[in-house]
Amino acid sequence: MNERISYLLKAFADKEVAITTAARIIGLPKKEAMEQVRPFTEYMDQEKIYVRNVRPFEWAEQVSGISHAEIVYTEKERRALIYLLVYSKAETLSVFHFQDFLKVSKGTILTDIKKIRQEIASEELHLDYTRRSGFVLKGSEFALRRKAKNLVAHLMQTRNGRFGLAFWTATIALDCYAETREILGLALDGSDLQFAPNRVDELAYFLAMTKKRIATIPLEEIENPALLASLNVSALSRSVLTPLMEEKLSETEILFFALCLATVVQGDIRDSSLDFLLDRSSEVIHRMESLMAVEFESFRELLTNFFYHLVPAYFRISYSFDLPNVMITQIKQQYASIFELTKKALLPLEECIGKSIPEEEVGYFTILFGGEIRKAQSQTTQKKVKAIIVCPSGVSSSVILKNELQQLFPTILFTETNSVDRLHEIEETSYDIIFSTVPITLSDQRKSLYLLRPIMSDLEKNRLINQVQRDWLIPGFSLPPANELVKALLPYIEFKEGVDEQKLYQVLNRKMNKLLEKKEDCRPMLSELLSEEMIQLTDHLPNWEEAITKAAQPLLLTYKIEESYVQAMIERVKQYGAFIHIGDHIALPHARPEDGVKEVGMSLLKLNEPVDLADDPKHPISLFICLAAIDNEAHLRALANLTRLLSRKENLQALLAAQNKQEILEIIKKGDE
Repeated sequence: MNERISYLLKAFADKEVAITTAARIIGLPKKEAMEQVRPFTEYMDQEKIYVRNVRPFEWAEQVSGISHAEIVYTEKERRALIYLLVYSKAETLSVFHFQDFLKVSKGTILTDIKKIRQEIASEELHLDYTRRSGFVLKGSEFALRRKAKNLVAHLMQTRNGRFGLAFWTATIALDCYAETREILGLALDGSDLQFAPNRVDELAYFLAMTKKRIATIPLEEIENPALLASLNVSALSRSVLTPLMEEKLSETEILFFALCLATVVQGDIRDSSLDFLLDRSSEVIHRMESLMAVEFESFRELLTNFFYHLVPAYFRISYSFDLPNVMITQIKQQYASIFELTKKALLPLEECIGKSIPEEEVGYFTILFGGEIRKAQSQTTQKKVKAIIVCPSGVSSSVILKNELQQLFPTILFTETNSVDRLHEIEETSYDIIFSTVPITLSDQRKSLYLLRPIMSDLEKNRLINQVQRDWLIPGFSLPPANELVKALLPYIEFKEGVDEQKLYQVLNRKMNKLLEKKEDCRPMLSELLSEEMIQLTDHLPNWEEAITKAAQPLLLTYKIEESYVQAMIERVKQYGAFIHIGDHIALPHARPEDGVKEVGMSLLKLNEPVDLADDPKHPISLFICLAAIDNEAHLRALANLTRLLSRKENLQALLAAQNKQEILEIIKKGDE
């Protein structure tokens, strides 16, 4: 639904208007305008229409495609909407207004209000009530606005929440949202900065509900104003607020909305004021390489993608703005090892910001690294089928999805676009298939559209492979559907009494689905690799080279590595320095799989007297843990367990103090718990 229709509905309610005038107001061709306006008219002919008086909930129904009769808000959604109703200062509000808007009892509203007061008290915010003024919010204006923006972000993630936002802004004024969305859209179109479309909608709703506060309530000075003023989004903020507000704007207001933009914009490498974050990006990636014992082949590409996401994350975390991540549980399950290592790798960002990084943010960085780890190797097959990817959720989801699809379909040539709005800019002859995370209407029915989630389960991947293979005869590996297996088996089997073809299909289909949905990680755990025979203790060795050679002996004796691998580990330290120093007195010597690895393995050497790694006194090492990795993934579970184990100082101190193998084994087992 074109939001500009609300201009027409507001100006011509219960009035007749020429179709040419209506089309001009909406900004659409005459025929298309008639179709869009039809649900809001009493009658129409070829020349004119009669616009009926449209109520706010009807507008919300058309915008969201949801009937208000279907809406049943959760407690969390109700509390968010009550806060935003009061925050918008649209009218004097009482408990009755909340009851009428949310369609719940007085007792439910009173309980919700009590919980809101408890929730916001930690930020020294208050929800007060007087007969004269109704409900009002009090406290730091910055904190009140930040809370509102976070609540809008969370409501945008749910069906009910999106309806509630559309309903309330339409209650303020039918064109309330359209005005801010149009001004914001025009400003963004005039810049070369990149934004995820759903985050733009979030900003438009937030701005629509903040407009009156900007005009009436002064905002206190914002932390680090010089950095915000130097950003490219600062000029963009001014171009949005100037046409929206009739009053003269303070520089603080410009900077506040620049901050809001900075939390959703894709990082711009040309913005010199953000060079310090480019350096942090490189530092985090190198740290991840060290922790994962891998070397990213497309470092510059990864650096760019990482920086794109790091910039908005830096401003969100620094100023405590939320980024809802509805995939976080799935990410922690499917990328558990990478998630643990990512948390450790992000330490330079934590130190830069001075705050811990929320799990939701860690999740997005995790899928960036997960996509890089799972990236397909160089492809020599001639690519004939071309595909584009539409994933408006942002650069992180787009990267992981592209890499997942490249792994599933190595013979397809992939490009991507982050926005449905930009799909029309791509020549239709340049692609055959669209993989999309949002519904799309195809103008060319010869194209194929496959709807999927940014992170797919194994079951979903298998179904997708089967579907694409059936449609395009593209090679790839998947389990055949259960019905095909049944057909193949029928000539060779006899059914027992009570069993027929349908029963066999149901059992087989259920078992196959359970197999694909199984989440157990088959990769070895830390205690499985660092068994008793792989552990050594000694008092003293002359230097770090001897220590690595000694530490690797159990891997040699069990034929997990060749002699060449030992020398390769030493040469890498000579070439790159003490990069294997991963923690206090701990080193993780490793080289590339092709340097002589036969089987995944780990070995541990404990020294009572530390040696200086790379002959540098800044890197004393007492524990050498040699890693032999056969690829980029098989060892990650054990490494994640090791990282979790060493993140607790008491475990590290116990390892350094251990006097025998049994003591070391008992500590190692804690990493697998």
